[in-house]
Amino acid sequence: MNHSLTAQARGGVLCTPHPLASAAGLEVLDGGGTAIDAMLAASAVLAAVYPHMTGLGGDALWLVHDEQIRTIIGIGQAGTRLPEQGAISLRGPASVATTAGAMASWAQAKALSERWGSRMGWADLLTGAAELARAGVEVSASQLFWQAQRSSLIETLPSLHPLCKSNGHWLQAGDRLRQPALANSLEQLARRGPEDFYHGELAQALVAAFADLGCGLTASDLAATRAYAQAPISIRYRNGRLYNVAPPTQGLYTLRAMAALDALDLGESGTPRYYHLLVEAIKQGLLLRNQQLHDPLVSAWDFQQSLAEPAAMLDEQRASPWGEPGQPADTVWMATSDSAGRSACLIQSLFHDFGSGCILGDTGILWHNRAAGFNPDPAHANAWAPGKRPAHTLNPSAYLADDGRRWFFGTQGGDGQPQTQMVLATQLIDFQQPPHAALRTPRFLLGRSFFDSADNLKLEADIGEAVHHGLAAKGHAIETTPALSPLMGLAGVIAIDSDGVKCAAYDPRSQGSALGQAD
Repeated sequence: MNHSLTAQARGGVLCTPHPLASAAGLEVLDGGGTAIDAMLAASAVLAAVYPHMTGLGGDALWLVHDEQIRTIIGIGQAGTRLPEQGAISLRGPASVATTAGAMASWAQAKALSERWGSRMGWADLLTGAAELARAGVEVSASQLFWQAQRSSLIETLPSLHPLCKSNGHWLQAGDRLRQPALANSLEQLARRGPEDFYHGELAQALVAAFADLGCGLTASDLAATRAYAQAPISIRYRNGRLYNVAPPTQGLYTLRAMAALDALDLGESGTPRYYHLLVEAIKQGLLLRNQQLHDPLVSAWDFQQSLAEPAAMLDEQRASPWGEPGQPADTVWMATSDSAGRSACLIQSLFHDFGSGCILGDTGILWHNRAAGFNPDPAHANAWAPGKRPAHTLNPSAYLADDGRRWFFGTQGGDGQPQTQMVLATQLIDFQQPPHAALRTPRFLLGRSFFDSADNLKLEADIGEAVHHGLAAKGHAIETTPALSPLMGLAGVIAIDSDGVKCAAYDPRSQGSALGQAD
């Protein structure tokens, strides 16, 4: 067993943002569970140990590979009426305005796992997470980082105080995080399955909390939540095919940016030309995203045609204008490949760190604030409407090379997700870097970040002075962030070579871990 950031094996491998989640997933693999089973167990543990980023009250997307690439979209929809305040807010009760789709996606994924032959029940997958939530775990370095950044906000959201404080004092390194109410909810799901979240006793508790918050959601809204098995979208890139998830996720624009790069010679890795081309390609994608992206189930949209349109020519010498609003967000990405060669990636989110800031009633479930992803302009395609899903940042990637090699990768970080994925894709595919080296490659972040409004290009300090000066000479407004900054995304990669040898790696910017079964 390898507890480092990288694991290699011919059996199963997995990577998650927390060692306890990785250990839970590996235990499932060792017990004969499938890749999907391992992801379900790991995700449940993350709710107990990483609650500022993910949990039962969020959305989730799956990208699964057996004999083909499949995706499952678990995105909650708007209620039939707005919150009592008359508008959606960024945080607080009026941001609890879309249902949560993660549990619906779990149910669909579990059904696929059973078709693969899984015999594990919900109790097998969730009981360990419930025990951790009840007994408590050492508070994660990530939570300490984010609660320090958000301390003034947390002070205004009293239901977050039990998550971040003990006896009135902020949690510190070495303190234990206990979530007994969440443990009760996990135990209920272990007994009844995810359907209870939408139709059972847990649903009743959630609906009562909706009424107390005045958020506009009802029992009918919760019961109407669905996860969708959706065909992936893809492009030809170099000598293989790059896959992502269809709208309302921003995967369409990750692929469009990569399609623009496919027509270009990137030059040498780590040069000003390399970073300039990546930045200019994603500018095109994000500009289109902010104009177009919306729920295709509500209004007709031929997004496949949008994907087929040729990318605009990039100016290889000068930075194009940029002045778009940023979309800071947070989430978790994790993945596994089992001994049968089946792979599952799960990306799950509360949208912003700590989500809405509202823990619902006595359920211990922190609800997301994904409703803040709607555009406030009522004429915009992504404006709020009853039953509509908001434009979404989540978008995991997969690449199947013609020679049989496979890569699965993703990250957290809102607007940063496609930007980090471009670095990973080009490092893995164009420059043939191993996963751990691709993850260590210095990154960039275009636009406004989590804590400032500077509309510039942020570069990690270890990117080098030559790149810094070269990009500035091309007209980019540059800001430097620390090397290996967690603001640049917490990513992971699973690579499978043509002989079936698997390698999993997690970001050195995190405390994540990658584990593999003994050969």
